[in-house]
Amino acid sequence: MKAEIIKKLEELLKTEDITSIKKEVRELLQDYNDLTSKDRQEQFETWTENDNDEGAAFAYTPAPEDSVFDGHMEAYRQRMKEHGERIAKEQKANLEAKQAILTQLEELVKTEENIGKAFSVFNELEEEWKKIGDVPGDKFREVQERHTQLKNDFYYNINIYKELKEHDLKRNLEKKEALILKAKELEKVTDIKELEMLTRSYNKEFLDVGPSPQENWKEIGDEFFGLIRVAFDRIQAHYDGLREEYEANLKTKKDLVAKVAEIVELDMNNHSTWQKKTEEVLELQKEWKTVGFVPRKESDAVWDEFRAVCDRFFEQKQAFYDQRKAQQKENRAKKEALCIKAEELQESTDWKQTTDSLIALQKEWKMVGGAHQSDERKLWDRFRKACDQFFESKKGHFAGMDERQETNQKAKEALIGEIEAFELTGNRSSDLEQLRDFQQKWTGIGFVPRKVLKEMNQRYYNAIDSKYDALKANRMERSVDQYKDRLENLKDKSDGDQALRRERRLLLDKIERLNQRVIQYENNMNFFTGPGAADLKKDFDKKIRSAKEEITEIRKKLKLFNEV
Repeated sequence: MKAEIIKKLEELLKTEDITSIKKEVRELLQDYNDLTSKDRQEQFETWTENDNDEGAAFAYTPAPEDSVFDGHMEAYRQRMKEHGERIAKEQKANLEAKQAILTQLEELVKTEENIGKAFSVFNELEEEWKKIGDVPGDKFREVQERHTQLKNDFYYNINIYKELKEHDLKRNLEKKEALILKAKELEKVTDIKELEMLTRSYNKEFLDVGPSPQENWKEIGDEFFGLIRVAFDRIQAHYDGLREEYEANLKTKKDLVAKVAEIVELDMNNHSTWQKKTEEVLELQKEWKTVGFVPRKESDAVWDEFRAVCDRFFEQKQAFYDQRKAQQKENRAKKEALCIKAEELQESTDWKQTTDSLIALQKEWKMVGGAHQSDERKLWDRFRKACDQFFESKKGHFAGMDERQETNQKAKEALIGEIEAFELTGNRSSDLEQLRDFQQKWTGIGFVPRKVLKEMNQRYYNAIDSKYDALKANRMERSVDQYKDRLENLKDKSDGDQALRRERRLLLDKIERLNQRVIQYENNMNFFTGPGAADLKKDFDKKIRSAKEEITEIRKKLKLFNEV
């Protein structure tokens, strides 16, 4: 299609009169730009569907024909520029030449008394006048009226032979009557361009004709110029209608700009909304192509505005999918890490600790956003399989333990009462030791019936937390203290050394993953631009601080291994 447009343009450029192809060239340029916009959109959609490198930006690849077309358009513009400069130069020279003739004619009218010589010079000046081309439009009427007046002065003010005068007046009358007949035929001309050309031509011819008999000079002039005025009124009405149509088209195009601008300002944060709004923008672009011409002085500006707002929409769309793809990769990494953790726990027989850990992993899984569709289902099946294996084993282990759970319930109720009754001594070290002892006893007591589990845990945590809060111990210190109890429990197991090594390896791996997560968060923040970037950066700052605090806590826990 582009090759056909280039071929048509090449044929048009062979035309000698460059001004005669303006309309055709403008239409070819519009068609070519439409094809280029379509190519750009198709490239962008293909680029979006591919798995591009992280951080890569879309770049439009021009078609091979683009440079050829641009070269032809540059040649066209250069010829138009040269034509305009040449016409302006010629008209300026013509004006100077005609003004010189008018000066000579004025001098001839005032001073020459030799009739024969006067007519000879006059005719020479008239012939020379007719050979000179157009003058600048703003000077045409002034120059023409002065020329007509001087000719009239020449004929009426110089004492010429009556016979010659009557002959010329009669001949000029015949010319004017012939032009009146032509002017009457103008009403049959339907093509506005042709009408305008003929009207201006007849008007110039009438002004160039010399004087006619005075007795009907005014009558002849009124009849001719009355017909010319009607023709000019038709021409003016046509252009007034075009201006109204162009203004209406301009309003329509500005409305389209406003509609796309409204879409650009929307807060779109999901795939379905972007797809829906993309279809709307593409429909608005199609509608733009159906709207006709606008005033020339507004054409480039309104097109630039529409193109800019459309480009801004697709740039924001690209940024959204770039960010979405990066987030999906991050979510996949998080969920793979959760799968690994769950698989490491699926064989555990530490029912309480592992249950809590898996529940925490399940909650964390829900907090993580979705991975790519091709990964999400596989990751979920893998994670659920590990969780199901542990809970099935746990279910078998605790079958028939209702009686033991009731005993444990009584023991925990008694321990809660002991914690609530405990009074702090003021010796912080001693009080912390006692609280750790309470926690160790609580951990040592087995399961209780599920129906009272939540209430009993809440009572226990309220009681122990109130004591810790009184000591103003922070969350990290309590976590580390509680973790020391966990290490002691691991140490006392039959495979204590192996369990401790596995636990230490888990902590080191977690620090490594957290460090990688911090680096990834910090890198991702560099890509956040445009609307909503500030909120995204704020959210990632919070995630980075949380990860670094967790790293500090894990390092403190690692120090406990030396004590154990």
